[in-house]
Order: sequence, then structure tokens, then C-alpha cells
Amino acid sequence: MLTPEDTLRLNVLIATCVAIRVDVYKLVVIGLTADKKEQTITLNPDIDSGKYIQAVQKLLVSQVLGSMGGYPSYLKRWSRMGQVSSNNLGSLLKIGNIEAVVAVANSQNLNDEVLDLVWWCATNTDQQAEIGRFLLTRDFVVKHAVGKKIADYLLEFLPFTDDTTQLIDTTNLLLQNGLISKESKDRLWKQGQRKPAFLVGFIERMKDDLPNNDGTIALDKDIKELKCVSTEQGQIMLKTIAHILKKINQEHVLYRTLEVLGACLSHPMIQPMDQIEDLQNQAQSVLEKLGLDDDKIKARLLLAGVNERLAVSTISAHSLAGSAIRKKLDNVLNPIQDALKILTTPQ
Repeated sequence: MLTPEDTLRLNVLIATCVAIRVDVYKLVVIGLTADKKEQTITLNPDIDSGKYIQAVQKLLVSQVLGSMGGYPSYLKRWSRMGQVSSNNLGSLLKIGNIEAVVAVANSQNLNDEVLDLVWWCATNTDQQAEIGRFLLTRDFVVKHAVGKKIADYLLEFLPFTDDTTQLIDTTNLLLQNGLISKESKDRLWKQGQRKPAFLVGFIERMKDDLPNNDGTIALDKDIKELKCVSTEQGQIMLKTIAHILKKINQEHVLYRTLEVLGACLSHPMIQPMDQIEDLQNQAQSVLEKLGLDDDKIKARLLLAGVNERLAVSTISAHSLAGSAIRKKLDNVLNPIQDALKILTTPQ
């Protein structure tokens, strides 16, 4: 199916390059040599372009991997499971298949030697942002020069991301040490006041280093049970969570916010529960066992048991979305908001 000229040029590319990517829109195949120079082949299909691209990828696979059936099916299954052996990594980056690049990016054997090549292969593909997120979950990538390049791309790509989970995950990853500037962090924080998904990334990643842009101060409370909420950062955290919950209209924003809240205020005598009424009873019981009678401590004990299970079943049962989440879950959210208000009000 390939023209003789394209077949010859592709074989030369395979022999001289360490990585190859296929641009299915521009109908070009680009190779990267060991000295980081790009070589480009403009394809000349004489049949349907989609079928021609498939033929190109079949040739690459057969020449590089020795497989006649196209991209190996087991790699499709394993691409996101990190089960690709180190022996295959370099070869997989020469077959022009983006799933192979995903497999390498998510491999447990990923190392410095192929990191540059992985990001080069991901460039200008539909999966570039996904691959970037995979890579930034690895500590060595964050510390590598490529990590900064990935962060710059994801930051630029963020306004075009509609998926709520991806927004949270991307923000979380970008906030790792040294990836983006303070100015960029401040800009994301400001955007989060309108788009709470950004703020979820902040409270997950920076719970002890959140921006203080409104002059929040620590509470004058030297009480053991309130130590985790009385500090300046504790107060910023609670105020931020209250702001997120006030604007809640996305289920995953709610789930992850509740998980952060319960984790930050966890208490050895408090267990997470599925019903808000059970949490209220538990908080009162523990307060009495401690021999205390204090509204702030009771509020802290209530919030220590908060978790996503308080909302999951209701949202799933009624297929809730948007403002309907707040309305249907007001019996859950109101006690939580009341407790947050108690803990952020100086007394």
C-alpha cells in the first residue's frame, strides 16, 4: 500500500533515528536523531489517508519490533499499568504509535535516558496533556529539566481543559516544588475563586503552604484539640474549603474536598461514617468522653469524620449534577458549613 519512495524513506528514518512520531493530520513522519536533529518525511498517499497512516505504522512496527500484526495487543492492555519491560522502551518510541508512548511514559522502568524522547514523541499529539500528567507523577521527572517543559505546556493547556478531574489533577501536579513560578501559582489561586476545581488542587498539594491573600491570622486558641485548625494555614484551609463547598456543582470537586477535609482534621477517636447524623452523634459522644463542652471542639470532631461516602450514594442514586448537588445534599453540606463557620469565627 505504501509507495516505493515512502517505503525507502521510512526505512532510512528507522535506521538513523532514535524516536519517531507520526502526525496524522499533516501526513508527515518525523524522526529524531541521536544528536537531537529532526528529519521529516512528507507522505504521498495514493489511497485514503487514514488507511495510508495505518500502513505506515504497520511498516514501523514490523521493522522495529518484528511484529506483522501492527501494534501488539498486549501493550494496549498494559499501556497504563506500568508493565512494559525496560528492554522495550527505546523500540516502542520508534513505531509512531501514541499508545506505545503512553506505555513508556507509564512504565515503572522509565528513566532519564528515554524521558526526553518520550516528551518529544508526545509533542503535538492528542494525548500530550495525558502523557504530561503521567510523567509529572514521577519524582525524578519533576526534578528533571523536562519536568519544567511539561509544566509549562500543562499550564498553557489548562484553560482548554473541561474535564473536572483533569483540572484538579493538573493543578495538583503543577504545584509541586519548582515547576511553576509564584506568579503562576497566584494566578491559579485567583482563578480558583471562580473555578473551585483549581482550589481542590491547592488544598490537596499545599495544605501547609496556601496563599494568604486576605490577611487571615491564627486564632488565639492554645487548645490541643484545636491545634490543627487554629494556625494561620489551618484557618486558610478551612476558609478555602468553605468557599469550595459554597459553590459546589461538580461531584468530583465535592468528593475530593470532603476527603481532604476529613484527612486534615483527622482524630484518633473519630471514624469516617456514611451518614452525617452518625458523625454528629459520634462527635457528641467523643466530646463527652474527653470531658469537654466546647462548640469549636465539637465542630472539629464532626469534620474529622467527613469523607466522600457522605455524598457518593445520593449523587449516584439521583444522577445529580450542577446546582442540584447542593440542593439535594443540603442536609449533609449545611452541618459541615456550620462547623466550618464555627471554626473560622474568632471568639
